[in-house]
Amino acid sequence: DTLFEFGAGPDFKDANTNIAQADQGGLGLPERDYYLKDDAKSKEIREKYVAHVQRMLELAGEKPEQAKADAATVMKIETDLAKGSLDLVSRRDPEKQYHKMPRKDLEALSPLFHWSQFLAGSGAPAFDTVNVVWPDFFKALNTEIQNTSVDNWKTYFIWQTLHNEVGMLPTPFVEENFQFFAKTLRGTAEIRPRWKRCVGYTDAQ
Repeated sequence: DTLFEFGAGPDFKDANTNIAQADQGGLGLPERDYYLKDDAKSKEIREKYVAHVQRMLELAGEKPEQAKADAATVMKIETDLAKGSLDLVSRRDPEKQYHKMPRKDLEALSPLFHWSQFLAGSGAPAFDTVNVVWPDFFKALNTEIQNTSVDNWKTYFIWQTLHNEVGMLPTPFVEENFQFFAKTLRGTAEIRPRWKRCVGYTDAQ
């Protein structure tokens, strides 16, 4: 689910048919408003998030100055993607999440993304139609591809890999992740014992 989500699911208007679906994604914070709201609390969370990204990159071996610059790069890319994303309240409306179109129209939304290579690599079966949940996101993605250097994309994908796989990483990564996403964002007092987390992963699979 890095950058965007792609998979299959029931056609919203024909539950007997599964179709390809492409959806927005690519954010480290829970949803778009964390990036765009201008109140003091939101600004504080963003500052703490950037500091968290920096600490995670340092744990992965980056020097502090480089990690600080890279964390700012991550924040910029994610903020740009958030600007093209549908807000959480609107996503509760199924009509706003239904934009069924030919595959070629998806490719036209973000022509700089190599869809043929991506779909071949994903192992997806051949398909002609797709539900593009929020077309504006894929337009924003195309602009971001155009305006972002390859090195900055590498930084973004390194962060996303650390973020998405943190539960499988050594204890310092897990603890740092807990401090921000559980303690700062949700007020969770302490991390669950390791055996409970392991059982949770097993159940999820």
